[in-house]
Amino acid sequence: MRLRIAEDLSLPIEAVTEKLGFLGRTGSGKTYAAQKLAEEMHRAGAQFIALDPVGKWWSLRLSADGKTPALPIPVFGGLHGDIPLESGAGKLMADLVVDRGISAVIDVSQFASAHQKARFMTEFGNRFFFRKKASPSAVHLFIEEAQEFVPQNPQRDEALMLHAWTRIQKLGRNFGIGSSLLSQRPQEVNKKVLNLTEVLFVFQLTG
Repeated sequence: MRLRIAEDLSLPIEAVTEKLGFLGRTGSGKTYAAQKLAEEMHRAGAQFIALDPVGKWWSLRLSADGKTPALPIPVFGGLHGDIPLESGAGKLMADLVVDRGISAVIDVSQFASAHQKARFMTEFGNRFFFRKKASPSAVHLFIEEAQEFVPQNPQRDEALMLHAWTRIQKLGRNFGIGSSLLSQRPQEVNKKVLNLTEVLFVFQLTG
C-alpha cells in the first residue's frame, strides 16, 4: 500500500514508523502536506497522533470546504477540542491513546504558560515511550512547530521535555514509533533530533 501525498508523490506504508521532517516558512505548505500524509495513514488503518502547540490540526475533522466532516478523530485540548486538557494529564493521555489504539489530535495551544506545556509534554512523552516499549506497534507522531518540544536552546523548564522527546526520536523506531517534525524555524530545532530525520521535505525557506 502507498501513502499518496500528491499525484506524483507517494510513500510506502513503512513510512509510518520512519522519521520524517517538513521544513518551510509560514504558508509554504508544510502543514498541509503533513496533514495529507496523516489522512493517508488513517485511510490505510495506521494510528497517528498529532501534537499541536498552535491549534491547527483540529481541521483534520473537516473537508476542504470547511463544512463537510472528514476524519472522525477526537481532538483533546485547544479551542476546538472535545474536552480540555490539564497540564497534569500527560500520563493519562498517553495511556488513553496506547490502550485504545486511536488516532487523535492533542492540542496544547491553550496552556497558559510554557511551564504547563513542558510538564504535559514531558509526562506524555515519557509514559508513551515506556508503554510502547512494553507493547510495540506502529504509530506515527506529527510534531507541529517542533522547536516548541525539542528546542535548540532549552530553558530550565524545558530540559526534561527535550530529553524525553530526544529519546523517542533516537530509540522509538525500535518499538514502532515514527515521527514527522514540522518547523518554520529549523535553526531553533535541536540539531541532535533534526539530524535523525530519514526523509526531509523542504518547502520555501528564508534562511
